[in-house]
Amino acid sequence: MLQPTDDALLDGLNAAQREAVLHHEGPLLVLAGAGSGKTRVLTRRIARLIRTHGVPPSQILAVTFTNKAAGEMRDRIASLLAHEPAGMWAGTFHAIGARMLRATAHLVGRTPAFTIYDEDDSLALLKRLMERHGVSPKQYAPRAVRGAISDAKNALVAPDEYASLAADPFTRAVAPVYADLESALQRANAADFDDLLVLPVRILERHPDQLDRLRRKFRYLLVDEYQDTNRAQYRLISLLGGGHGNVCVVGDDDQSI
Repeated sequence: MLQPTDDALLDGLNAAQREAVLHHEGPLLVLAGAGSGKTRVLTRRIARLIRTHGVPPSQILAVTFTNKAAGEMRDRIASLLAHEPAGMWAGTFHAIGARMLRATAHLVGRTPAFTIYDEDDSLALLKRLMERHGVSPKQYAPRAVRGAISDAKNALVAPDEYASLAADPFTRAVAPVYADLESALQRANAADFDDLLVLPVRILERHPDQLDRLRRKFRYLLVDEYQDTNRAQYRLISLLGGGHGNVCVVGDDDQSI
């Protein structure tokens, strides 16, 4: 089967898009509005890294906002290359975090077969812990407590720090529940959705050997919809890309949430 040329990978791109696709190493920020071809730039750039620069797909980590988008990205790259990008990691932050965590779960007190709690599981556990700590669901709605803990986790605020910052009746009520939640999840060999970001970050921060291993594995990082990243997601990418600096982020600052 014929392989595409560089010219084919640049077909239909404007000057700015071509510049982004042709960029090889070092950090790259692409800011553009909706419908401007940001995702196309990302897929062409990945295809060119593989096709022109001989980068093994297994050294590429691509982060998308949805799993559907990850599948579409992989399909587009396969079409551009005329073969599958076998070994490339592509998925949402949470999907990638879960995959990393399966390989290193023992470092955070879990087994590789840990359970990922969905919203219902997390809420049921939270209600039990609220009852244990005498936090009335009539006074503080469990979903509000869950939201406060989720916000803290995504901001990388640990239970002890949260407790030290608690300055009103609500946060003071949440603090012991948050602390107990962490140990309860570990005892259950479980992780909630937020842990899929928090625990990989914790592992990379506390275990330099794991950080070095993943930095050597993923030589090129590409992130779509970067404007929507939270602190935990930003920290994960910063850690992984901190060695080589080959981080390409694509986003629209007008759509930031």
